[in-house]
Amino acid sequence: MTKYKIRCGLAAAAITVAALGGAVATAPEAAAASCYSWTQKGKTTANVKLRSNHSTSSTALGVLAKGTKVTGNCLWWDGKSQYQWYRVKVTSGANAGRTGWIYGAYFWGFAS
Repeated sequence: MTKYKIRCGLAAAAITVAALGGAVATAPEAAAASCYSWTQKGKTTANVKLRSNHSTSSTALGVLAKGTKVTGNCLWWDGKSQYQWYRVKVTSGANAGRTGWIYGAYFWGFAS
C-alpha cells in the first residue's frame, strides 16, 4: 500500500509541477524526460487519439471516445514543459486491449 501511495504521489507531484510551469529546483535532472511507473485506473474526459508514443507527431493507433476506461501504467513528463502523457491499456470500447499513449489533459484517474 505504501509503495502505491508513493507512486501516486510522484505522479501527482509531476502533474502539479507541470501545471505550475515546471520550475522546481529539487527535480533531479536525470529523472526529467522519463517514465514514472505506476498504475491508475481512469477514463478519458473527451475524444482522444491513442498514440504509438508520447508525441502528437507519433502514429495514431485509434480514437478513444469520451468515457473510455483505461488503466495508466506510466506517466511521462519532459521535466520542463506543462505537457504530460500517460501510457495506458484500453479496457473498454472499440479499442479494448490496445496499449498506447494519451495526452494527460484527457485522462481522469480514479481509485476503483
